[in-house]
Amino acid sequence: MTTNELLPLAGLRVLVTRAAERADGLADRLRALGAEPVIRPTIAHAPPDDLAAFATALGRLEAGVYEWLLLTSVTAVEAVAEGLKGRAPHLGGRVSLKIGAVGPATAAACRELLGVEPAGMPERFIGEELVTALGDPVGRRVLLPNADLARPTLEERLREVGALVDRVVAYKTVPAPGGAELASLLADGGLDAILFTSGSTARYFTLQVGEAGVAAARRLIIACIGPATADVCRELGLAPTLVATTYTETGLVEALVAHVARR
Repeated sequence: MTTNELLPLAGLRVLVTRAAERADGLADRLRALGAEPVIRPTIAHAPPDDLAAFATALGRLEAGVYEWLLLTSVTAVEAVAEGLKGRAPHLGGRVSLKIGAVGPATAAACRELLGVEPAGMPERFIGEELVTALGDPVGRRVLLPNADLARPTLEERLREVGALVDRVVAYKTVPAPGGAELASLLADGGLDAILFTSGSTARYFTLQVGEAGVAAARRLIIACIGPATADVCRELGLAPTLVATTYTETGLVEALVAHVARR
């Protein structure tokens, strides 16, 4: 028996659907556990259609209008950092501004790209849970830069508790190329599991592969990074095999390992 055969995911071919610039870390985790990651992104990211609205919001951020900047993804952090280039590349000196990060990866991106230690991070790494980061939210001015496809739940909850929210589209989620190749891969039956890291990865997956691809996917392990992603999968007719209890890449891989061990 080889060393690789002793690893918990030995021989498992796992489809990684997240955006290309986010796939490498997840693929490395899978390889370290003996799996063979198959990277076929279903989504990509692009600048917002309304660049002026985003630029205006960042100008207000730079001017000190907002008390809180809430960031629900690494991509949102990158969009803010890119938008501030040549203006205020780091926000660390702004004493009055606090940042809320949805989870540890987003918090790390805040430190690296914005020069800020987040002031708040929810216990559960879900966007709507960021409401808890504000403490007393009444009257707080909040900037919420989102993807165009982001659910409105966080904005709605902030308004319900009295925060003054400006939500602006910071980036678009668009389909990645290669749908025909992905459909062929499913038809060939060479996959064992699919990892979905967001509702968007699942939605564009189904659009790319069509009904036959979705039917083939139902025979595989369908692993979701958290309950929001799992809900989208159910809507699309892809019943999750497992849902991570820690809503991070690490938590997703650990849940897959635990599932395989139980089989």
